[in-house]
Amino acid sequence: MAATSILDLIAQATRLREGSSGVSALLRAVYRAGSLRLQDAAREARLPLPVASAVRRELEKAGLLERRQGLTLTGDGREFVERDLGMRTPLDITCATCAGHGIVIPDSVNAEVERLAQIITGAPSVDVTLDQAPCSPDTAMRRALLMLQNGALEGKRVLLLGDDDSVSIAIGLLGRALRQGDPTKAGLTRGVTVVDADERRLSFLRETAAREELALETVHHDLRRPLPARLLGSFDVIETDPPYTLEGARLFLARGCEALAAGADGHCFFSFTHWPASQMLELQKLFVELGLAVRAVWPNFNRYAGASVLGNLGQLIELVHVGGAAAELPDFSGPLYTAEVNPRLRVYACADCGKEIVLGQDAIPATIEEAKVPGCRSCGGHVFRRQSARPS
Repeated sequence: MAATSILDLIAQATRLREGSSGVSALLRAVYRAGSLRLQDAAREARLPLPVASAVRRELEKAGLLERRQGLTLTGDGREFVERDLGMRTPLDITCATCAGHGIVIPDSVNAEVERLAQIITGAPSVDVTLDQAPCSPDTAMRRALLMLQNGALEGKRVLLLGDDDSVSIAIGLLGRALRQGDPTKAGLTRGVTVVDADERRLSFLRETAAREELALETVHHDLRRPLPARLLGSFDVIETDPPYTLEGARLFLARGCEALAAGADGHCFFSFTHWPASQMLELQKLFVELGLAVRAVWPNFNRYAGASVLGNLGQLIELVHVGGAAAELPDFSGPLYTAEVNPRLRVYACADCGKEIVLGQDAIPATIEEAKVPGCRSCGGHVFRRQSARPS
């Protein structure tokens, strides 16, 4: 059977959006490493972990992969990738210092990253219905450093549209590190404002800012509603990590464009999931529609905790608003979050007895964190394993 046919069959069996190129990417990651943990192979191939696991199973059935101390190619698998796919170079040129994202946290800021990690342990629980998936503390600090390096913090009015990542706190801690304890030095920015629909998150940010003596304004607001008038045209820089749907990207970026001041540099730091090329094309069309130009793209810049469905990684795209003043959006009432745009039955099985539950059905809570509290109805166990998602 032709190589393309094998890859296509595996892509079809796993409903892989990336098609045969996604299967090839996983094989290439294992070939280059020799042996690789599944989660690392998923990261290198930019595939969600559950999807990478499904592809791995099909490759094992085809006799191309096997599990020893991690994933490794079988003899037939190595012959396949070299002879049929033309792979000959087990070479990794990723920067060992910055892991390819271009930002190195300086030693002078490491203490603030550690402090941020301590702070985040007290953050409210994640609300998956709002697509919350907080990034790691070092990612939050890298975002702040990238903004600083690109002239988007010093003397700027900064607006964060949603902040379950605590980037606002990272900006404040970075400013504190740069002041080096000298209270006479001017603040890093001209103000940082967070708009979020989750009052729990805002309360956590306010309390943290007060305790750490950081300047921060919070606004409780659902972006499906028009921005408060005082926020329109009032900022120089936007930072956002919106719901990972095209509708979410459109709404958050459009509100951000409304908030940018006329004559401002128009910087927007936009974190998003890795999408297949066909979906990325739709995202790029959206940028053009909103008058946003892509200045730089950093693959795998963002690392997330507990977001295995995303492969625990995401890209950061630096945009600049070069269009005219954005027209104010009316209320948004359509589907926005992932579960609304792509409804699927989220099935879990009890690790002790194997009984399956479906989140949000039969009086089961909508999130697995809530479902763990009462435990399994059959045996009382509190550990559940995610099963393959099913169309609703």
